[in-house]
Amino acid sequence: MKSEIDNLADEALRPIAFAYKDVAKGENGEFHDDIQKKAKFYDIELGNATLFAIAGIKDIIRPEVPGAVKLCKTAGVRVRMVTGDNIKTAIAIAKECGIIAKDGSEDK
Repeated sequence: MKSEIDNLADEALRPIAFAYKDVAKGENGEFHDDIQKKAKFYDIELGNATLFAIAGIKDIIRPEVPGAVKLCKTAGVRVRMVTGDNIKTAIAIAKECGIIAKDGSEDK
């Protein structure tokens, strides 16, 4: 599965996994059906789920971005990208934008 995720990331796609788990009402105690606690993971959610799909989503780069990056570089501005993406996804996006060269080197 890691190789599939890496392949998606290499194509500037953000990998998302979809899984499910059948549980009975109240199986995780008093908070099982509490919809106000969406952000918290319970022990029952941390294992034995069935993975049924891995997909990739992509933020399309606006057409003017590569030209703007090139113009900045021509003006002597070092362009940097700040992201929380997987490093492989970030590198692929930086290549598409022209922040780094297709070979991974800093494109000057």
